[in-house]
Amino acid sequence: MIVREHEKTFSFVQQHHHGHLAGELMKHWKKDMFPDDQWRHSVLTAISNHDIGWAPFDKQPFWNDAKSAPFRFTDFPLLPKTVLYRQGIDDIEQMDQYAAMLCSLHYEQFIQSNNEKEAKLFIKGEQNRRERLCKEIEGFDKDLFEKHFALLQLGDNFSLYCCVNDPGIDKANEHVFFRDGIPSTSIFHTLPVGRIGIYFADQHTVKVENYPFSYSFDVEVKQKTVLKKDIEDHGLQVAYEKADYEVIPFHFTPSNK
Repeated sequence: MIVREHEKTFSFVQQHHHGHLAGELMKHWKKDMFPDDQWRHSVLTAISNHDIGWAPFDKQPFWNDAKSAPFRFTDFPLLPKTVLYRQGIDDIEQMDQYAAMLCSLHYEQFIQSNNEKEAKLFIKGEQNRRERLCKEIEGFDKDLFEKHFALLQLGDNFSLYCCVNDPGIDKANEHVFFRDGIPSTSIFHTLPVGRIGIYFADQHTVKVENYPFSYSFDVEVKQKTVLKKDIEDHGLQVAYEKADYEVIPFHFTPSNK
C-alpha cells in the first residue's frame, strides 16, 4: 500500500492501482524509445501488472503498531513481502512469460542487498525462473530485455511520483525519492543520465523536463482517504472498506509549455 499521512487522515493508493497508472503513462512513451516491436504488449503487461501480487493484501491494509500508522510498501515485513512478490510473478507468468521475466528482475532489485535467508531464497528462486523462461522464450534478446527493464523502472517511478506526493506539492516538500527528479539511465541517449526533472505546476499539472512522452496527456490516481478518528473507532480494515474511492486527475506536459 502507498500511504500519505496528514494531520487527521491517511490517503491510500493500492499498489496494483499504481501499477495500472504506470502502464497508462508508458503507453504515451515516445515511440523511438519504445519501438513498436514484438515485445511491446509484453512490456506494457509487465508495467501494468508489476504490483499485482499486492492486490489481495491491499484490500485489507495492515496496521503497523510500532509506528501507529498503516504499513507502507517501504516498511512491509520481508516474509509476507516475498510471498506476495512470488505470487504476483506466478500470476504474471500465466499471462505472459516475457512480462514475468521483467517483473522477476524488478522485484529482485528491492531485496538484493538483504542478507536474510528468505531474501536469498527468493533471489535464487527468481534467478532460476528467469533462466528457465529465457530458454523457453523464442527470440529472447538480452540487450533488448535490458532496455525493456529500464522502461518498467521508469514507468514505476513516474507513477510513484503521482502517488507518493500530495497533488500540487512544492518541490522542497516532495517525497525524498523524487526531490532530485526521476531516476534515469544511459540506455536512452536522449534522456539526461542520472535524473529527469519533474514538478507540479499546480494541483493537477505535472511538468517534465526533456519530455520523454509523445505528447501531453491526462491520467488519474485512484485513492481512498480515511479519517484517523474512524480508524480509532472502528479499526483500520473496517474504516478503509467503508471509505469511498476518489479520483485525482493529472495532466502531464513538457516543462516548456
